[in-house]
Amino acid sequence: MNSLRDWLRPLLPTRQPGRDTRSKTAPRVSQETAPTTGVAFELTRKPIKRIYLRLKAPDGKITVSAPHSVSLNHIDNLLHERQDWIRQQQTRIRQTTASTSTEPLGHGAPIQCLGQHLALHITAGARSNRAEPDAGILRLHRREANPTPAQIKLGLNQHLREILQQTLDERMPHWARHIGVDPSFIGIKRMKTRWGSCNVRDRRIWLNLELARMPVECIDLVLVHELVHLHERRHNARFYAFMDHYLPDWRKWQAELQRYGMAGL
Repeated sequence: MNSLRDWLRPLLPTRQPGRDTRSKTAPRVSQETAPTTGVAFELTRKPIKRIYLRLKAPDGKITVSAPHSVSLNHIDNLLHERQDWIRQQQTRIRQTTASTSTEPLGHGAPIQCLGQHLALHITAGARSNRAEPDAGILRLHRREANPTPAQIKLGLNQHLREILQQTLDERMPHWARHIGVDPSFIGIKRMKTRWGSCNVRDRRIWLNLELARMPVECIDLVLVHELVHLHERRHNARFYAFMDHYLPDWRKWQAELQRYGMAGL
């Protein structure tokens, strides 16, 4: 005669190979990257009924809380739909943090230029206003005997604008030819929430001055993004297929761009 356990075996739950048997009542936290937009975020799965999207200070980190049953593709679609709002909120958070914790630009202040970390050295009473990179230092020469933070910022931004313009002059012809488009104008301006914009009808592209702080690969990302809009106006599957074709590792640099954030130049 079989034992009682053998008799009950068909009624007992069995573990399926490869099946996650952890309790679904315990929160599970993971670091994810949205497959469509390349946005990095922290995902917490827990026994809830809705998806909650939050951004945390001081850097605008994206956190998502979602039910266990919601797919990553569904979360990706949500982040795609809310990407403009996310950028606006991240900029607000970073600018608020900067305004309360960052000292005005001055001698020795840390700055970024094409992904390099430099120390700002200021020379007052110079014969002309100019900037000179020099082995981890950006020497900013000002004609004023005692330059104000606003004058220092003006000089720094002028240098960053020149650096970004030189980079675009080198990179834009290559990408326009590779993508097969002919923009009528590419300019640089300060933008609060966007890295770039494209007027498809007039084929005019604007890029954010903040990109001068970024590695060249991040500049390529935004440039390619806006040039691709001349093929496809919307952020849809066709647009991202173009991005995958012309810049296969664009999601990596999207995450890097997100990590740098905007400094409020």
